[in-house]
Amino acid sequence: MSDDKTMFALACRDVEAPAPVLTGVQATGRLDGVLFELALRQTYRNRSDRTLEVVYTFPLPQQAVLLGFASELNGARQEGTMVARVAAERQYERALSEGDAPVMLEAVGDGLHTANIGNLKPGDELVLEVCYAQLLAFEQGRLRLAIPTTIAPRYGSAERGGLQPQQVPQASLDAEYPLAISLTVAGTLAGAAVTTPTHRFTQAQVEGGVRLDLDRGAWLDRDVVVLVEPREALPSLVIQAHDAVNPAAPVVVMAALQPPAAAKRERIALKLLVDCSGSMGGDSIESARAALRGVVGELGEGDHVSLTRFGSKVDRVLAPSACTADVLHQAKTMIDAIEADLGGTEMEAALRAVFALKLPKGAGDADVLLVTDGEIWEAAAMVAAARASGHRVFAIGVGSSPAEGVLRALAEATGGACEFATPGEALEAAARRMLGRIRQQAWRDVRIEWGAETAWQTAPPVGVFGGDTLIAFAGMSSKSAASAVRLLAKDARGTTVELARGEAQAPCPGESLARIAASRRMAGANEDESLKLALGYQLMSKRTNCILVHPRAEADKATEEAELHRVNSMLAAGWGATSSVARAMPMADTVCFSMDYKPSESASSVGDIDTVYSRSMESVARRVPAAPEVPGPEFDTLRLIAQAVARNLDEGGSVKDLPTRLKAIALHPAAQAALVQAIDLGVSEGQAWLLLAHWANARIGGLGDAAIEALLQRPLASLDPGLVQRCMEVYDALLGRQSVDAWALARAQRLQRALGRTLP
Repeated sequence: MSDDKTMFALACRDVEAPAPVLTGVQATGRLDGVLFELALRQTYRNRSDRTLEVVYTFPLPQQAVLLGFASELNGARQEGTMVARVAAERQYERALSEGDAPVMLEAVGDGLHTANIGNLKPGDELVLEVCYAQLLAFEQGRLRLAIPTTIAPRYGSAERGGLQPQQVPQASLDAEYPLAISLTVAGTLAGAAVTTPTHRFTQAQVEGGVRLDLDRGAWLDRDVVVLVEPREALPSLVIQAHDAVNPAAPVVVMAALQPPAAAKRERIALKLLVDCSGSMGGDSIESARAALRGVVGELGEGDHVSLTRFGSKVDRVLAPSACTADVLHQAKTMIDAIEADLGGTEMEAALRAVFALKLPKGAGDADVLLVTDGEIWEAAAMVAAARASGHRVFAIGVGSSPAEGVLRALAEATGGACEFATPGEALEAAARRMLGRIRQQAWRDVRIEWGAETAWQTAPPVGVFGGDTLIAFAGMSSKSAASAVRLLAKDARGTTVELARGEAQAPCPGESLARIAASRRMAGANEDESLKLALGYQLMSKRTNCILVHPRAEADKATEEAELHRVNSMLAAGWGATSSVARAMPMADTVCFSMDYKPSESASSVGDIDTVYSRSMESVARRVPAAPEVPGPEFDTLRLIAQAVARNLDEGGSVKDLPTRLKAIALHPAAQAALVQAIDLGVSEGQAWLLLAHWANARIGGLGDAAIEALLQRPLASLDPGLVQRCMEVYDALLGRQSVDAWALARAQRLQRALGRTLP
């Protein structure tokens, strides 16, 4: 429905709500070769006089593999266990009802996870520890490590994207959570050049490498980016590790293969597509302009280019044209004029429009280069359409917290590639790297010869580019472990060539590699096999949760019903022009977001990025959609809906206009769910809003406006009475109380699923 396509609301502070429960995050990590491991510790403290159930949705890297989960309640530590989702939910609910303190972690897709902390009593402090591993790939000679810290507002329906109502993140201008990080770069990367474009770090030499310590004043408001460039190119490598879970294939082999650049294409046809939605305002649109300038600067005679911008609508700025000097000058002028002024992020419609663009004869096959922050919830249909289009999609993700999972899925499905560049990184360099990939002739029939019989192996990616590392896994018996691995493909003439070769090195200790390999295998497995792998290797997935319970002594058990406390996210720095992430220190007419921040004078500090906020919050209010407090679908919001629907009809508007006319109203998740269920019953989007207005006017005591009902009756009369009644029953079920507890509703649904029943 159209209103689902508004960005999720910015939450205002509820003066009656408990003080912020999340007090800060600390992290310690190590990067050794291409393996990065991080221990993340979130501290929660209940400073209210109420027992709370805390829910916090937070990001991890999209390719991270969870290796461990634990929590410490008032100093007492419990380790988590991965179990089937239904069993975990049942255990959580049982512990909650018995007065103990359960903690459950859920994976909700695209690297997002939800922590559920039950029965946090007044004065309790709980530290949640999450440990994960991630394999990084060299891209054009460098490693880019990005540690996400917040979830920027996204466009579309989070529930349709797979989240339950209580899991939907809300960004708040009031939220402030400090961040402390210590990272060690070691092993083969010990002598590499390390830069940190997003934060100030102090560097210190330690045994075996260098340690980076984040300076004070950092917050959970942007990705932490570390760039590592080895002084010499590292060769392809093959690493073996023991797999204790799979006796049939006790050796797991990882190959990190680096193909050379393919022969250059004579010419390219490039369809440029730039996101000009409201979320791109400020830093992101300036980054987009910089990236596009870099792209156009690399085009030349024989190439073709078009330029399209999008938001709620598609604006074709430059039709497909040969890259003459006049056309390139025109394109640069158009890029300089681009603004983030097109509303919402209708990315799927924009991609379909660009796929349909007809090229001049002789232009050749076209590729799409998308520049966006990627902040949308519903991507599955878009990815499927891109895969079917025959176009390769290359994406440059911009902003302080781009949606990595969305853009990687889009690129990987079509044989393209991704670059991410936050404010502070060189956008023109990112554009040059991407053009270098696009100009390479595509390798076909890419395959890996493992040099021995394999019990299983992961498929190579659709797109393989010189300068980018390809990582693949295979399982083998101990008697036939590989000594050399070859990457093969066919060139443009159909000749099979060897692109890269890796020789086996010393075995890798520990279980991390085997568990990462199992996680990669899950991506291509059916549901049953995926669940088996997740349980066997203790991995998070769509069908497994991590659960633990802190038992309480009888006298210490929680006896009152816990009150939901959803932890808001910090608003991503620079999002929607609410702030600016600038290289310069704050000017006289600005204030630093971190009021106690002191610039480091250490000669070893690197990076000089600050977030600068305007003194005048009136300017922020003009740019950010006003958001009501969202305790539930109470009278004021429902009355507003009923009055708006009636006003539209009174002014001669149609029911079809309602989704657009009402898009500024931020709905409680339960009301959003009610609209979705009504649409699923068979009414249109506009009719669902009409029926919601009718329900609010006719069913809630205290409204009962005869004038409103008179205006609603004519369009209502055109609907099937039985369908109207069924929709009214849906609204009764979901919105029948003055204040709906969405968490209680979701909990009841989960429990009934666990018991094999469903809600009527």
